[in-house]
Amino acid sequence: MSYQFIQPIQGDRFDIVGDIHGEIDALNSLLHVMGYNLKGEHPEQRKLIFVGDLCDRGQNSVAVIQQVKILMERGHAYCVLGNHELNLLNQSYREGNGWYFGSPHMDDHKSFYSVSATPEDQLWILQFLQTLPIALESDQIRVVHACWDTHSIQQLKALDKLHLLEAYEHFVQQTQQHITDAGITEQSFQEADQFREALTDPNSDIPWLKHLAQKEWIEQMYNPIKVLTSGAEYMTDKPIYAGGKWRMKDRLPWWEDYQEDIPVIIGHYWRKFDLAEVKAGLFQQIDPLQWFGHKQNVFCVDYSVGKRYLDRQQQREFSSKLAALRWPEKQVIFEDGSTYLTS
Repeated sequence: MSYQFIQPIQGDRFDIVGDIHGEIDALNSLLHVMGYNLKGEHPEQRKLIFVGDLCDRGQNSVAVIQQVKILMERGHAYCVLGNHELNLLNQSYREGNGWYFGSPHMDDHKSFYSVSATPEDQLWILQFLQTLPIALESDQIRVVHACWDTHSIQQLKALDKLHLLEAYEHFVQQTQQHITDAGITEQSFQEADQFREALTDPNSDIPWLKHLAQKEWIEQMYNPIKVLTSGAEYMTDKPIYAGGKWRMKDRLPWWEDYQEDIPVIIGHYWRKFDLAEVKAGLFQQIDPLQWFGHKQNVFCVDYSVGKRYLDRQQQREFSSKLAALRWPEKQVIFEDGSTYLTS
């Protein structure tokens, strides 16, 4: 069967699980309170949909990926590719993925106490991740990790004959040509080299780097796989520190321009359940149980369980819980069984 970037969803009753980030205990608890047995079967014939970012930062990414793989093979689950899975596929060393590449590496300075992947694990994980679609859709719902962008969706549908990594390399080469055409190649490399150490130091006083900003924006926005898995972005006017490095771009609330009627469920954006804790960011004015966007039909089900490593480091109680959106009930259920109706 050939690879499809955008795959159809079969069924009408789903539990759409937020970013897990290696938290296997949270996943097992959530599946239990939702009524799934150890084989992944549900008495109401419900199916699971995972929104991506299965791995990194948590204690056992290998176990999480393995469990999702088994659930999919048994026909009980779907899963889309997240940006953290994409990092593994394109050999990108990032904060929290030392469990796969070996820790510590250049961007993995913190101690995450994660179970390490064996060489055998690395092989089957890569093979499995290459089978995951970028997005899922039916006439009732759409699921993507970060951003539903119609132009990017159409670009990928036109390339369905290519495998995932072939398509990704195609877009990498395309974006590099745009960078060359913009005449910023040499200047951006000089900026990156001059501030190489400062770019990963949260305490550094780094200036805004114009050419590096342009290069990073082109690499993001001219690659539809990146747009869908890590979101639409814009160039900032000052550096921001996120994900272990200083960045010259930030996330756009793409949902404000989403004009279609079919609801979209996403992860990726580190939502907090307690609005009082939201000091900044895209959800500053959005209730934790609220649908949002131009038509109030986009919902983020990532409630920041990926930050539990910070709680472990500081030896405190967990400040976040794994959640799923129950469809079509439009309820959010957390791993402790607490359930809320969305608005």
